[in-house]
Amino acid sequence: MTHSRRAFLTNTAKVAIAGAILPAMAEAAPQTIGPQTIGPQAIDSHVHVWVKDPRYPFAEGANVPEGVDASVETLLRRMEANHVARTVLIQVSHYKWDNRYLVDCLTRFPGKFAGVCRVNPEAPDAADQLIYWVSQGCDGVRLSPAADASGDWIRGPRMYSLWAQCERLHVPMTLLLPTSRLPDVRPLIDKNQGLTVVIDHMADCPIGDTASLAKLLDLARYPRVFVKITHLWSLSKQSYPFRDSYEMVARVRDAFGSQRIMGGTDWPIKTELASYEQRLALYREEIPFFNAEERKDVLYRTVQRVWPSGPK
Repeated sequence: MTHSRRAFLTNTAKVAIAGAILPAMAEAAPQTIGPQTIGPQAIDSHVHVWVKDPRYPFAEGANVPEGVDASVETLLRRMEANHVARTVLIQVSHYKWDNRYLVDCLTRFPGKFAGVCRVNPEAPDAADQLIYWVSQGCDGVRLSPAADASGDWIRGPRMYSLWAQCERLHVPMTLLLPTSRLPDVRPLIDKNQGLTVVIDHMADCPIGDTASLAKLLDLARYPRVFVKITHLWSLSKQSYPFRDSYEMVARVRDAFGSQRIMGGTDWPIKTELASYEQRLALYREEIPFFNAEERKDVLYRTVQRVWPSGPK
């Protein structure tokens, strides 16, 4: 796969992400739109976009929900209406390793998005794929090892070159994985301690499963491991605002500290369980135990540390 030297020149100039100093961010007053009051500014750490367009064909066998408008234009309107300054776009599985629509969104709307690509983790050239997509503007990669044998590649030898490449490029490694896979990534974290690692959705730890939660909390020893306190709509056995999940969120906060946790909407997945606005409200007001500074971390400061804004 061909790629330009620009990826190395631009990305090695970045400071180490987890230790990056936050740019000054003005504290925005709540914004009123009609009768509804929108809470403080947010940066959304987790959104998917896709569009039915022959230029960007879905992968064979993709299970794309019907009737869902997941275009970047619709997302931008929602962001504006809900005081969301920036969003991290996570490559949706509908496209598998074809990140062209993601790159198109980054190119057309500079400054509004960071983009996390996918590469084929079982391909011999996975590390080169990452170099290419970073050269196109992506700001990290996402791996999704399944719990069953189909995810055993996470323990394979190709992971070491891919993770090392990620560290050299100074882009985060984002992981969608169950808690049973957390022990498999420990050796990779140990070997790449300069790499920022983001655990999606609290590793989908089942509520009340203390043994599984312990595996997640054990990663707090690594200062460059961050956690998205997301997927509450999926983890909870209750309806919105999913209060049965709050104890687990509190334990993650206590272990990692607010500076290493972040909220996110996961829009437009399963919006029948919670709307975009409701998911933002979880972090703005519903989760009761964050103090004012912690809430700022969860809403925007942590994600800004991991995916800083500014020219690449």
